[in-house]
Formats: sequence, structure tokens, C-alpha cells
Amino acid sequence: MKRREKSVNHIAQVNENFEPWEPNQPIPIFVIALVFALSIWGALTYLSEFGTVHDKTGPETSPAAPSTSPTTEAQGLESASPEVLKLVYSGKDNMWSCPSCHGAAGEGSASTPRLAGQVADYLFKQLEDFHNGSRDDASMAYVVDALRVDERRALADYYAQIPLPSGVAPTLGGDLDRGQILAEAGDWEQNVPACFQCHGGNGEGVEPSFPGLAGQHPQYTFVQLARWHAGARGNSPQALMDGISQALTPNDMRAVADYLATLPLEPVQQAH
Repeated sequence: MKRREKSVNHIAQVNENFEPWEPNQPIPIFVIALVFALSIWGALTYLSEFGTVHDKTGPETSPAAPSTSPTTEAQGLESASPEVLKLVYSGKDNMWSCPSCHGAAGEGSASTPRLAGQVADYLFKQLEDFHNGSRDDASMAYVVDALRVDERRALADYYAQIPLPSGVAPTLGGDLDRGQILAEAGDWEQNVPACFQCHGGNGEGVEPSFPGLAGQHPQYTFVQLARWHAGARGNSPQALMDGISQALTPNDMRAVADYLATLPLEPVQQAH
């Protein structure tokens, strides 16, 4: 309702006398002639070069596929149904494919999170939160709105079972020693518990609610901590991350995000 009220207010502020178009100006004849001549010259040049290249290289070849680990790709595909693979790599209706943002094997990049090897139930919950609006992201909301609940579940399970080695490194200039202290012991003077207290002994994640942190892109980890700190994200169970992040300084956020990026990925702990 608030968005609709804002839209109405914007419409009321429109200046009806505003004219966005410039008055038509006559185009000199010599300009038209020049453009026409350049177009013909460009077409002839292209056809000449195309013929030369085709003669030298023979039949056209398809562009190389994105570079991924053959072992990882095989392990990720062997347990997936054709329907799930089509959903992953082709999308649905007007929905973007997952690799278009998260990489060919779910490796992510910079502020786009890694999905490969993540906790399945956590991934599913995030998709549900994007769908119901409890987690705010316009791009992800657009994607999940095209999916049925069983399709969201299938995507979460698919990415969780991909055993992709981590290829990230610290990039934020954080104090790695401080980051290790926060991850392993916390800082109780600031009311900050250890990351590993909830997210597993090595940050690998714990089913069903605690995501893996090890090997995640440091930019993404930092941005999410900053969003919780600012109140821009609020879908943490019992508001755990809200309070923790608000007790962290920006330097602490950089430190722990960089340290977690240095950790190898290990199998997720299953809930009992």
C-alpha cells in the first residue's frame, strides 16, 4: 500500500506542460548522403572480411563453453533430473537462469553469493523469504515468483549437493587475526558470540537453519552483515543476526568476512 501511495504522489507531481521532445529540425541533405555512403562502405567491408575468414577457418564452430571443473560438473549433474537441469540452466518463462548471476556451477562472484555446497534447507528458506517478501531483493523476488514451491525446493537441493572447491580469497583488507578470534571465540565484551557456535566448527553450516560461511565471497558476507546492522535485512531466526551484526564495527565485519573466505569447504553437518 505504501508503494502505491508513493506512486500516486509521484503522478500528482508531474508537470503536464513539460514537453520531453525537441522540436523537429530539418536534416541537411549532405548529412543524409554521408550516412548512406558510410553504410554501403561498411557493408561491403564486412562481406569481404567475412569471406576471407570463412575461407581460412572452414566451417563455423560453436563458441567454447564456460570453463568449469569436469569432475564437479559430472557430480552435480548425475543426481539431477532433466526437469531440474532445464530449470537451472534455461530458467522458466521469463525467469533468468541461475548461472546468469550465480555462475555455471553455483560458485557466485563478488557480491553474488556462492550456492554450491550450501545448506539445502537454508537455501530453500531464502527462496521462500524472497517469495513472501520477508527478505527484500527485487531481482530474486522476480525470479522466485515464477517458481512453484516444489521447484524452489528442487533448486535448493540441487545446489546443496554440488561439491565445488572454494576459489575465493580475502579482498577487503580485513585483520585476519581479529577475524579468526571472532569466528572461533567471539568477543563477549561486545556481546558477539563465535560464528562457529552456530555455523559449525569450521563454518561449514549446520542443517537446517545455519548457512555455510567458509569459502563464501567476502564482499557478500560483508554486505549481508552491513544490511543486518542497518536494519535492511530482517529474516534471521529469532533476530539472531540483527543483534550480532549491530554489535560489530565495520572493521570487525571486514575482518571476519575476509577470514571466513580463507577457510576450506567441508561437508555440512546434518541435523539430528
